[in-house]
Amino acid sequence: MSGAPREWIGRRALIAALVRRAVIARYRGTSVGFLWTFLHPAVLFAAYALVFGVYVRVDVERYPAFLIAGLLPWTWFAQSVAIGTTSILGDAPFVRQGAFPPSLSPLVASLAGLVNFALGLPVLLVALALLGVPPGRWLLLAPVVALLQLGLVLGLSLMLAALCVRYRDVIQLVQSVLPVLFLLTPVAYPAELVPARWRWVVDLNPIAHLVQAWQDVLLGRPPEPRHLAVCAVAAAVSCAAGCLVLEALRDRIPEEL
Repeated sequence: MSGAPREWIGRRALIAALVRRAVIARYRGTSVGFLWTFLHPAVLFAAYALVFGVYVRVDVERYPAFLIAGLLPWTWFAQSVAIGTTSILGDAPFVRQGAFPPSLSPLVASLAGLVNFALGLPVLLVALALLGVPPGRWLLLAPVVALLQLGLVLGLSLMLAALCVRYRDVIQLVQSVLPVLFLLTPVAYPAELVPARWRWVVDLNPIAHLVQAWQDVLLGRPPEPRHLAVCAVAAAVSCAAGCLVLEALRDRIPEEL
């Protein structure tokens, strides 16, 4: 074992402390703490529920529950990738001084996103129960889906963070791509509504498979094996590509910061 994974194993205690600091710092000075994880999605939820549940009615049973089951995991993905992209830049003083390897910054950002989602998951489940969807037995697969999402987020964060050090345009690119990716992902609408000739766009989008897997386990349905399979392949490829890009740029990161 070499490269980033070896660095992570050798610095487990430091990583745990940094993740804890990142989670606490995110909500320090706020009045409602980690509930901010839900307040921003709640505004989007209200807007999309009004537009697609009333104005342009989407024929989905218990549409508010369907919407929130996809919106919260999407928010975790989008925020974690955005924060992970600038994570090495944010830790520039420590990386330049050799205090810790650059691979730790994206890892900490990714793990902090997972912790934030885990802290808010009980609130999500209560909201779903109030919307008429109590937790079912398929919720036991939520840790599997979360692990797959963590792998996907981590790989993208490693790659984008390393590229961002050298090409600062990556920040603007990510900010431009995420809203487009949201529209192309069946969060506010079911994938079945996509015309057949355009279904390949959804099939090639690993985030679409991830969101649909979350919607299944949170809404009490068995997740389709193909969704989990695509997510597993995407997570593995993402992590491998992220490590390779970081290793290729590692020597230039300190001088580019």
